[in-house]
Amino acid sequence: MLETSWFWLILGALLVLSEFFVTGIIAVFFGVGALLVGLATAAGLLNSAPEQIVLFAILSLGSLLLAREKVKIWFRGSVSDRWDGDRNLIEARGERVTVTADFVDGVGRVRLSGVDWKAEVEPDATPLSIGDTAWVIGHRGITLRVSRERPDPPTDAD
Repeated sequence: MLETSWFWLILGALLVLSEFFVTGIIAVFFGVGALLVGLATAAGLLNSAPEQIVLFAILSLGSLLLAREKVKIWFRGSVSDRWDGDRNLIEARGERVTVTADFVDGVGRVRLSGVDWKAEVEPDATPLSIGDTAWVIGHRGITLRVSRERPDPPTDAD
């Protein structure tokens, strides 16, 4: 009986560990079923192989059908409707930003809408320091161009 319980416990552990490699969130339920059968067998509650197989099938399939969707949410995470990190940088012109890393040789980092961006200033501009406020005046690729001076609002001709 002890060998049988070890079989179920090792099978359960391998099935649970396999979930790290094949992440379909299925094997873990069979692993938990095998672990529970192994514990029940070790405790002397199950003696024959048919009893163990039936309990394994009931526990594994039952938990898979009843709990899989609830458990998948834990691994999927949640998405907020508020996310605006993928901004149109052209529309960002005139937005206020906060400096998050000192500008050295005209390059630093700023925070726009909760996201840090690489930024640059004109070479002859006064360097910006952490905590300073700056204004977006344009962009070059995904690097924002910023200035201490607030830009004039865009006109229809821009």
